[in-house]
Amino acid sequence: MQWIDFRQTVNQRLIHTHLDDEQNKAKNFNIKGHSLIRGVAGSGKSLILKERIEKIVEEHYEPVLVLSYNRFMKGWIETQLAQNGVNVECCTFHQWAYQFGYRYDFDRNETARQTAITLAEQSNLKYQAILVDEAQDFYDEWFQAVLKVLDPQTNSLFFVYDNAQSVYGQAHRRTSGWSWAKLGLEVVGRSQVFDLNYRNAPEILELAWRFIQPAIEKAGMKTEQRENSPTIDKIIEPKTLRSRSSGVAPLLLQRDRDHWATTIASQIKMALETHSESSIAVLVHPTHAGAKPLRAELSKALHKLGINHHAPMKSGERMTRIVQRPFVLVDSWNAVKGIEFDAVILAGIDWTNDLEEQDFEEKAGLYTAMTRARDHLILLYEEKSAIVDQIAAALSAPPQLNQA
Repeated sequence: MQWIDFRQTVNQRLIHTHLDDEQNKAKNFNIKGHSLIRGVAGSGKSLILKERIEKIVEEHYEPVLVLSYNRFMKGWIETQLAQNGVNVECCTFHQWAYQFGYRYDFDRNETARQTAITLAEQSNLKYQAILVDEAQDFYDEWFQAVLKVLDPQTNSLFFVYDNAQSVYGQAHRRTSGWSWAKLGLEVVGRSQVFDLNYRNAPEILELAWRFIQPAIEKAGMKTEQRENSPTIDKIIEPKTLRSRSSGVAPLLLQRDRDHWATTIASQIKMALETHSESSIAVLVHPTHAGAKPLRAELSKALHKLGINHHAPMKSGERMTRIVQRPFVLVDSWNAVKGIEFDAVILAGIDWTNDLEEQDFEEKAGLYTAMTRARDHLILLYEEKSAIVDQIAAALSAPPQLNQA
């Protein structure tokens, strides 16, 4: 059985690279002041941010700082800007804050994170504009540190956000009554919500949404449609784009763990033979004990078949430009937030924890991983589990999202 045949979906590769009218309005918010974009996965948040950067540069704001959480997203932004000859300072928060003494292990402790604010203030850094991608993963103290280096004359801060993809905590921002004003961010009247998913085939988005919904409810959160002006604690319900469907359903497959690497490698080879100019990601759980060994096995199996690929074993090895086809990536699913691929293979979905205290973050990670796939999504497991049963049930359920 062949898992992926790109001939079925290659005509869908009309990448959404131009802003629609609503997205243009968001890009053109007054440059001075704070602005927030909230959007579902695949709604073009990062594209809006990229266009906003170019607008700010055209207005001769300098220096400009662009922050992201992960290296791959940083690389995507840099690549997109370079195509138009735009050069600004792009960093992950950790890369940027390292210069004034902040360390990665400070993240684990609230008191240590507080030092970011003082260190930033003492750094003498100053930016006329700062933009933040994947802001849902930024700690409160990081925002407060950013404000310390923002030029008060311009006060230009622009950030994009999606509560449903919050995999690193920040649960307090998903509770009623919380507001950005608590951090000194003034976005009332300067925010916009986007709910139309341009990226994912409807079949993929329906599965991902049906899977995450019970976790949202269990965490005491509520979903809301864009038309009802959802408050910051609400999760925005996405809309699917009818024209994105090629009629290819996600596949949930049980396979013996001992054969995962060779089976996946051979399936990737067959998939690329149907259309070589394609991107494929094999993604595994970010912290499971079996994840790194599996990634090493996958890389070895791909090498054996002569398939060029990127399989970083640690953060510093991650290439920053992985968005051009053809490309095959083997990595953790949390590492690719913001990035998309023609096909995604999720290996080991039964490794996902179903622990009460980690329920939403764990499932948000898997939801985010599912929504990295444009047209083909394969979910692989060895043993039945509660997570596998939830996905099976979601696959068989009728569609429930509104379409555009």
